[in-house]
Amino acid sequence: MKYFNNSLKYNLSRANHNKKILSLIIIALISGFMTLAAGFNNSGRCYGAGLLNNAGGIDKADTADTVNTAKKADNKNPEVKNAPTDIAVMVPTTGIYKYFGKQFLNGILFSVQSRKKADVKFIVISLPAGAGNGSIKNLFKSIARKNISAIIGPLFAGQLKYFSKYSSIYKIPVFTPAPLNFSKYRSPYLFHYGMTVKNEVLNDMQYAKTHGITKISAIYPDNAYGRRTIQYVNTIGSTLGMKVIDETAYGSRRVDFFYNFNSLVRFQDMGHGHMTKAEEAQLGVTPYDLMHGITKAKPYIPFNGLFIIGSIGKLKLILTQLAYYNITGIKLFGLSQVDNKVFLSKYGFYMQGIIYPNGFFPNSRNKLVKNFVKAYKSYYNEKPNILSAEGYDMGSIVIKSVIMHDGGNVYDKRLNNKIQFNGGINSAEIMNRKLLYRSLLNIKSFKGVCGISYIKGRDFVKGLYLFQLKNNKIYIIKSPF
Repeated sequence: MKYFNNSLKYNLSRANHNKKILSLIIIALISGFMTLAAGFNNSGRCYGAGLLNNAGGIDKADTADTVNTAKKADNKNPEVKNAPTDIAVMVPTTGIYKYFGKQFLNGILFSVQSRKKADVKFIVISLPAGAGNGSIKNLFKSIARKNISAIIGPLFAGQLKYFSKYSSIYKIPVFTPAPLNFSKYRSPYLFHYGMTVKNEVLNDMQYAKTHGITKISAIYPDNAYGRRTIQYVNTIGSTLGMKVIDETAYGSRRVDFFYNFNSLVRFQDMGHGHMTKAEEAQLGVTPYDLMHGITKAKPYIPFNGLFIIGSIGKLKLILTQLAYYNITGIKLFGLSQVDNKVFLSKYGFYMQGIIYPNGFFPNSRNKLVKNFVKAYKSYYNEKPNILSAEGYDMGSIVIKSVIMHDGGNVYDKRLNNKIQFNGGINSAEIMNRKLLYRSLLNIKSFKGVCGISYIKGRDFVKGLYLFQLKNNKIYIIKSPF
């Protein structure tokens, strides 16, 4: 099929029950682990969507066609015309991670509503979370031959090494929200926006340092994420002059954390475990406690701050068992997983005073955030989350970059038809990518709904919100604005 068609129109429509949604024009279908590049072949099937930014008045009409898929040809030079700047957005649209892809994509597509100065078309390509080296290589190879200026994605850190490799080979700018985790080479064409685990740990540790918490311990999952996190805890703690007393890792099947706790604290020894019924009732011990020679008497705790790291399912068990074994009176620190409304309301009793970061707060009083949340909720009938907020900011940054190089790419048919580079990649495509690449490099700061970012190299480094749960209420103790 023909990939580019300037006569295509992209619609915005209102769904049933007055829910406004973006209707997607189907131009590609990729499912499972089939070769992703098939979307750009005449015989292939692929799934995706394109949307232009000229969508004025969509809040007032049930259906509004976007306009200006390409600007009119220059009267002075009919050979040269302005075309939309095409950006590929690679997210999972099927499978168990499709919710994350949808939320991120909603934010990106929503960004075009308030940016009407540039012709930008987002091309959505379904990228399964399990897609590996071969699929991503073929996808980059196909994209390199199309008039696509940049790529937004992936969502997952495991795919970054492939995106980094092929963005460098094909010189295609990649803009990703995935947490960076590079131990070796990182492409100069890879830009990052969003939270990182290192940034989350840093915010927690800085709070601890300024509030007199000098001795900390940590309990974390024995997987790549957990091991990387504990490295940051140790490194940042050392830099700040804090002492990491101890750390303990748990396996994926662990449900009883007694032995982890036993490596962090010293339980009171009750001799041989012989107690009267009255003593048992007073201390609230169980046969299990007696078997191990301990009671729920206060244990000796050699630290005053404890990092609890893991999924919501594990955190529930850890928190309730900390209370059961009377490991209390210490400051708890969590990461962004804690910021879950249902989890906080149900288990807040076990973590009063806990400190945790996140990159977005939909109930912020900041005017920019309030306006965004109001408009987003009116459009999608739900509040944005961190993924949709990051998608909105990243879409806005790309559009801003396009505006910086005169609102669109220059598409010269003579160059496209006659001049070839790098095995068939034409000069107009290379020029468009270079323009966008330089524009991204020239951005010095950006104020989005996730806060104010300052550019360091190719990273949009921003502060995070820091929250505290106190008396079952959430307090902002640090803002990224």
